[in-house]
Amino acid sequence: MALLAVASPLKTLNPTLSPSPSRRRRLLLSSSLLRVPPLLSRSGRLRCSAGYGDAAAPQQAAPTTQRPDEIPWSRELCNSVRLIGTVGTDIELRQLPSGASVARGRIAVWKSATETTWVTLAFWDDLAVVASEHVKQGDRIFVSGRLVSDTVDEGPEKRQVYYKVVVQQFNFIESFQPVRLYSESGQDGGKYGEYVGNDSTSGSTENKKGDYMSSSSRSTEALWQAFFANPLDWWDNRKDKKNPRYPDFKHKSTGEALWVEGRNNPNWVVSQLAILDSRMGSLQDKQRKPVSYMYADDFMTSDASD
Repeated sequence: MALLAVASPLKTLNPTLSPSPSRRRRLLLSSSLLRVPPLLSRSGRLRCSAGYGDAAAPQQAAPTTQRPDEIPWSRELCNSVRLIGTVGTDIELRQLPSGASVARGRIAVWKSATETTWVTLAFWDDLAVVASEHVKQGDRIFVSGRLVSDTVDEGPEKRQVYYKVVVQQFNFIESFQPVRLYSESGQDGGKYGEYVGNDSTSGSTENKKGDYMSSSSRSTEALWQAFFANPLDWWDNRKDKKNPRYPDFKHKSTGEALWVEGRNNPNWVVSQLAILDSRMGSLQDKQRKPVSYMYADDFMTSDASD
C-alpha cells in the first residue's frame, strides 16, 4: 500500500510516530475508498437503468395531403384583400401635380347587424376616372386590391396610422332578388317574413304598414336586421316625411317599409338607431372637414407607375 510505504521510513527515523493498530486499520479503510474503480473492458456495454433505449421517440406521422405548390413572389399578391361593401361617399377625383389621377371613397363593410368597418379606397389613373364617373353613394361594390398604410404626424410625439385599399379591380354587385327569409303561419293562416317584390305587388304604403303591424314581431325583427346590415340600401324619411303614416325607412329596391315606433319592433331598435345615427353623423362631419386620408401621394404615385 502506498500509505504503508510512506509510513515505514518514518518508523526507522522516529519509532514514536508509528501508527497504532487502530489507526492502521482506519488508514487501510480510507485507502480502499480512494481506489479507482477498474476500467470496463472493450467488450462491456453501458446500460441505462431507466430503460431509455426501450422507449423509442414518437415519430411524426406522414402527411395525408399533398403539399401546396410554391408560387413566385408577386407584388400584386402582397397584402391582397377582397371586400364587398356599400359606398358611403361619392367618389372624389383629383389630379396630382405629377399628372396622375387619383380618386378616393369609402365603403361600409358590415360585420354584423350592429358592427360596421369603414374602409378607405384609392383608385389610380384610368380606374380612378371610371370610378368617379360610375360609382355613387349607396352602390354596393366588390373591390380587390392591396392594403397599404400611411403614417401621419398629428402632433408632438403623436403619430397616427391610416389604412386604405389601393383598388386594382372593382365591380358592381347585382341587386339582390326577393328571397324568403322564413315562413311563419299567422292567426289568419297567412305567412309573414317574406321580402316583397315591389310597390305594385305589395299594395299602398298604408296597407303595407297595416300588414307589417299585424305580422309577428319575428318578421319585423328580420327586416330590422336587414336594415342594420345595409342601411344605405334604405331611404331615410324621418326628417322630411309629411304624412306620419309614411314609413321612416323604405327599401330602395323592394319597397319594404319600417317604422321606428312600430308596435312589433324589437326592443333594441331604438338604441341601435342611436348608434347608427352617431356613426353616420361622424362620417358626414368628416366629409365636411378639409381632411384628406391619403397622405402618401408621392409614394403611391411612384408605386402606381411601377
